[in-house]
Amino acid sequence: MFIKIWYFFTGYVRIEIAGFSVERFISQATAKGVVFWNMQRNGAKFVAYITKKDFAHSKEISQKTGTKVEAAAVFGLPYILARLKKRLFLFLGGLAFAASMLLLTSFVWRIDIIGTDRLDDGEIITFLEQNGLTFGSFRRNIAYRDIESALILEFLDIAHVSLNITGTRATISIAESILVAETLDTSLPADIVAAKDAVIVYMATTAGQPLLRPGDVVAAGEVIVAGELVLGSAEEGNLSHAHTHAVSEVWGRVYYAMHFEIPLTYFEKTFTNRVSRGYTIHVGNGSFNLPRIFGVSQDEFLYSVTTENRWQLGLGANLPLPFVRTTTTHYELVRHLRTRSTDAAKDLAIELANRRIDEELGINADIIDKQIIFTENERALMAEVFLIVIERIDLAKPIEMGTYDE
Repeated sequence: MFIKIWYFFTGYVRIEIAGFSVERFISQATAKGVVFWNMQRNGAKFVAYITKKDFAHSKEISQKTGTKVEAAAVFGLPYILARLKKRLFLFLGGLAFAASMLLLTSFVWRIDIIGTDRLDDGEIITFLEQNGLTFGSFRRNIAYRDIESALILEFLDIAHVSLNITGTRATISIAESILVAETLDTSLPADIVAAKDAVIVYMATTAGQPLLRPGDVVAAGEVIVAGELVLGSAEEGNLSHAHTHAVSEVWGRVYYAMHFEIPLTYFEKTFTNRVSRGYTIHVGNGSFNLPRIFGVSQDEFLYSVTTENRWQLGLGANLPLPFVRTTTTHYELVRHLRTRSTDAAKDLAIELANRRIDEELGINADIIDKQIIFTENERALMAEVFLIVIERIDLAKPIEMGTYDE
């Protein structure tokens, strides 16, 4: 093994020996210290390997013995350096490229955040920048565990966070805390108040003192069932107060009014086949726009929809480089003035009303009456929607004990 390494660094040659005195050539060369290995006969020729130094001596011996020695192939570091010397700029360019790649892969050029639902990725990125992890951060200066701890302390919705850097890509894996429904401690005194203005239609009280009854009109925030209990008699002089957590299921008749205005003339937008594209090159933290050579300019579009596509150069998924191309595409729109009929405007108003009712009332409300009144002028159709809904209106509100103590 050592001999092979030595031959690589000193260089060696595969030679072909031809002539009538090959044996004489080999005998004289061996006598002068020339070492042959892997010698084989190939037809009228002999093939063997010798060192680069011995090959120079073999030339002199071949002339004296009347044989012909030619180099069929050369191997080893001296010959490699000789070839590179002829291509110096290519060699230096290769070294410069390798050095630049080694330098670039020492920094973070991409930050990905995964696992967020309620949290804002933009706020997390800003916080990371303030704590030493940003685009172009030197990998060895990043305090992994400190950043993880800081994230958990800053964002209360984070239950667990893991920072991993593979190549030039940093990945922040976040597990958000589970939302726990806010509940009122039933061991604390509380009143039952009205969540909305309504007319009470049903009450079922299991704790507390009812102050109203079915048929009464109640305003939002007004106490329906009190958590303060009055015990004893004022006449007998043994009046006292006790407090409990009032419990009551209260349903009320609630009135809603909604207003919609549907224009009878409107603009309809359609796409044309014209597209404008612009390119921005980001190098590190700097950027520049490429000049437009072909295609139309966005300035020619009166109306358009814009999309952006970001592509980052890299040597694989985990080795992104600080070279990013952003393609901004503008799709031209044209507007056409349209007119809708009264019936079409009514259908649209009904659709909007039903959608809003579903969003605001949900499935627990019982609509017992719905009226829509339409009025029209030259410009638009107005729709007034009136609803009567039976829904639950009880809401527990903690009692401020200091108020009663006074």
